[in-house]
Amino acid sequence: MAVFTTVVPSLLVSAGLKRVGSSNVAIISSVGPIVTIFQAWYFLGEPFGWQQAIGTVLVVAGVLWVSKKTTQQTKPA
Repeated sequence: MAVFTTVVPSLLVSAGLKRVGSSNVAIISSVGPIVTIFQAWYFLGEPFGWQQAIGTVLVVAGVLWVSKKTTQQTKPA
């Protein structure tokens, strides 16, 4: 179980880091909690309340804010 939950994801993140760069990996990794909330609701029947909705909005807003800020900084003047 440890191989599939720790080793394989770590290797995949390392491979992705080499291909797309650290900033893109960080942005993509930020979506992990949202996917986890959805999977817990869908597969395990966990409740999806206002706390999860607020957290989801905050994560998405943060990802959009960081990606917009990064895009603006990398554009030539």
